[in-house]
Amino acid sequence: MGTVDEKQQKQREFWNARSRTFPRFEEGDHTYEAKMLRHAMENGVDFTKKRILDVGCGSGMYTLRLARMAEHVTAVDVSDEMLRLLREDAAAMNITNITTVCSGWDDFSAHERFDVVFASMTPAIESDASREKLMQYAADKVVFMGFSDRMLSNVMQGLHEHYNIAPKIFNNAQDMRAWLDHNGVPYTAIPVKGQWVVAKSREDLVDVCLTTLREYGAEPDPRFVEAHVEAFKDEQGQYVERTDYVIEMIIWQKR
Repeated sequence: MGTVDEKQQKQREFWNARSRTFPRFEEGDHTYEAKMLRHAMENGVDFTKKRILDVGCGSGMYTLRLARMAEHVTAVDVSDEMLRLLREDAAAMNITNITTVCSGWDDFSAHERFDVVFASMTPAIESDASREKLMQYAADKVVFMGFSDRMLSNVMQGLHEHYNIAPKIFNNAQDMRAWLDHNGVPYTAIPVKGQWVVAKSREDLVDVCLTTLREYGAEPDPRFVEAHVEAFKDEQGQYVERTDYVIEMIIWQKR
């Protein structure tokens, strides 16, 4: 078993690789992120003029939206490349109320508490200690989004079968609810089902496939993957990945 530092370095390398093709902030009220924030606000979360901690912020698709409402956002991620993308987009949008922190969640430390602790789809929240830490840094509300099942990608399905990979079951939403129930913490759970439809270049889709397969320990043949993705080319010459998801947004008040 590797050390904590080795695990964190492996995570950083994986997410740095994913940053090459990871989605970035997109304007508009039609986006998935805009919809999820509306769910939070409709269920009693006020981001206006608040101090927010964004755990596992990635490229900042939520961070930048939150910063437009908040007094300040502290954005934490293990990937320095993801944070570079966030800072780049923030500068382009003239957003100056974000502080980025390159850290694993286990190692994160701050002297302040935050009005809202926000954590979306982050693998960093996987233990009771990591869940307790969300509560530790919250002064008022916690907003957590987690998966409730496998993510089913039309592109990856055939590759999983070819390389004899059993795709991970993402049940961190159920785990979070179980932890809250055990600790007697009332919460609101909002189920969200849908499909992400993402168009990429051929090179980017191949990159995503290779990076994901290697994370499972496979040694994929790039030529095989390149041939595989051709089935997903549309009439405009883009390569479209469709991923079915089942997500829960879980909201609770600091005890």
